[in-house]
Amino acid sequence: MPSTMNLLLQLVILGGLFYGILMVKKGRLNSHGTVVFSAFVFNTLSILVIMLPSAIRIMGGAEKSTFTLIVVIHIILGTLVEGLGAYIITRWRFQPPGPTCFSMKRLMRILASLWILSVILGMIVYYYLL
Repeated sequence: MPSTMNLLLQLVILGGLFYGILMVKKGRLNSHGTVVFSAFVFNTLSILVIMLPSAIRIMGGAEKSTFTLIVVIHIILGTLVEGLGAYIITRWRFQPPGPTCFSMKRLMRILASLWILSVILGMIVYYYLL
């Protein structure tokens, strides 16, 4: 049950990120920052409360298999996504839109792509756990 709730939460977070992209296209940059920050916070809580304990349980007694390889890749990618998100948010620090935000545009696009890939891998892990 927690894994189903987490999958739904991750899909809502991903939807929020797409909504944040729409905010940029409409010129609502402050709203974009708030939405992305909220997505980051919810993702962090999800990692700490659901994903980390689950990963410890899975990897604790795991034998080498396709499933464990997918889990390891998901953990590595998720760690990269979380770290990159923390870096961007730390650099931004709720500053008004300007050079700091615009200089990170490429990095934000990379983060969005990696985050989508991480969610897809998470969906595969979820499928294996059914």
